[in-house]
Amino acid sequence: MDLTSVPKSIDDALRVQRKYVIPRFQREYAWENEELQTIYEDLIENIYIRNDTFYTTDYFIGSLVLVGDDDDTSKIERLVVDGQQRLMTFTIAFAVLTQKFKELGQERLGEKTHLNVMGEDNDGNPYAKLVNENPKPFFQKRIQRKDIDFNAIPETNEEKRILNAYNFFDRQLKETILIKNIRDNNSGAGDINYLDALKAFRDQILKCKVIYVTVKSLDDAYTIFEVLNSKGKDLAPVDMIKNSLFSILMEDEPLDYAVEKWKEIKKNLKNCVDLDINIFYRHFWLSKYSLSTTRKLVYNFNKTIPRTIEGYTEFINSLEKEAKQYALIAAPKKEDWTQPENLFVYTCLESLCIFNVSQVRIFLLALFEVKNSQLISFRNFKKILVYLEHYHFIFTAVCSSRPSGLERRYSSYARQLRNCTSKKESADCINNLITDLKEGIPDYSIFEKQFEKIVYTSAKEKDKKLVKYILKKLDTHYSSNELVPNSFTIEHILPESVATEYVGMIGNLLPLGEQLNNDLSNKNFKLKMTRYPESQYTTVKRFVEENKDREEWGEKEIVERTKCIAEIMYHSIIEG
Repeated sequence: MDLTSVPKSIDDALRVQRKYVIPRFQREYAWENEELQTIYEDLIENIYIRNDTFYTTDYFIGSLVLVGDDDDTSKIERLVVDGQQRLMTFTIAFAVLTQKFKELGQERLGEKTHLNVMGEDNDGNPYAKLVNENPKPFFQKRIQRKDIDFNAIPETNEEKRILNAYNFFDRQLKETILIKNIRDNNSGAGDINYLDALKAFRDQILKCKVIYVTVKSLDDAYTIFEVLNSKGKDLAPVDMIKNSLFSILMEDEPLDYAVEKWKEIKKNLKNCVDLDINIFYRHFWLSKYSLSTTRKLVYNFNKTIPRTIEGYTEFINSLEKEAKQYALIAAPKKEDWTQPENLFVYTCLESLCIFNVSQVRIFLLALFEVKNSQLISFRNFKKILVYLEHYHFIFTAVCSSRPSGLERRYSSYARQLRNCTSKKESADCINNLITDLKEGIPDYSIFEKQFEKIVYTSAKEKDKKLVKYILKKLDTHYSSNELVPNSFTIEHILPESVATEYVGMIGNLLPLGEQLNNDLSNKNFKLKMTRYPESQYTTVKRFVEENKDREEWGEKEIVERTKCIAEIMYHSIIEG
């Protein structure tokens, strides 16, 4: 390996005509407040004041590993193998400093500082010191332009982290905060000039020292990349696997196949709120290949997937395909299931989201795969999907049981299902899973006790959704059909204005149309009973019939009705 290594400062690295290019295999910008706070505090601690004069000190921040030949001055591009996060962070900090100088009327200082973000070639043409295609054009508009576009809106998680970093430095470099932080580190310092403080912070960044390492080949860069991150200190398994894929799938004409596929994978997952690509990847691996801890995902990938163009192409194609399905599972939308026979699919998937259960997606990926391959009957497909909904209502949503062994079970049955070659085999697999899961269903006594703890509160969206789920299921049970009730509001039979811990229990709740609910509001029980028959919901009609001779409604009645509903929900699901 042809490698050179010399110590340099950030100023040395940025002063020369050079573009630092973030290569295709690198991960996204990942720094958040914890990392930003650490680098900020380290920079502040290295600034000191003597006799009212600012001084900066050498501060070693690690390695900067690049691909390129430093003997060849005709090429100004260098690929960044290691040091991406720090270069991105410093670029953002320089952008903030540029704005701060401008706000103080120091236009010339602002322009000089901005040369660390945008350089000029020998002909006076501007070029970006740091080239990053992933967050384009947001990074360029919001950070690198001399006239920053403050209206640029971040769309990806990476872009949101970039904006967060800008806002972090914007806060920390405000006059009162920056001066306080510098003063706290320099006891006995006199008056501190804000402009001098900003210049000192800028100079401290430029004073940071790195071990400046260059290699001449991209192959060597991939090797160094893997060695530097082999312990998984900063890099997630998916980043390492992405690096491996890109190191083999290197064809970039007419399009960079691997890069385009990776973009599609991320795009497919974009609709999943708060979904980490690492979660998807692990669920995908457990569903298709083997049970694996997060730590061993890279090892198992290298052991299992042939390190060939054909093997990696097949793998990345499969990854893209299942990312699309995963998005449909993890973030279901009604418009994706418009066929009447598929409405139950949306209902089941939405319910699993309400229950906040994710392990089941491991099996669902396999289930939808065999469905698309027509290796499972519609009857069995519906049977297992509905069962999983009901199982996790009891196990997860109500009883909050610990999912010990559940991930292992779903992984095993998912792989079994994918290996089925007929509808009979898939039916046997489905029945075996149901039998297996039934053994872990909590007893009714546990369910009832936990069910009584469910309390409706308008302040918690999670509680609201679970209560609405229960009332919908109850109405469906009473009406003896599969019609899902229309949207409704929650009526408190004993009004919320009555200060009691029982008012939010399921036994005190009914589904009502918005207008009728508003009309009844804090009315007494007798008056409400005269208006309840106007409701379209079977649950309300049933309540009126069962309580028509009752004079009042209180805590005793609420507890009794809660227990009754608990029994209906539990046994209708178990027996169903």
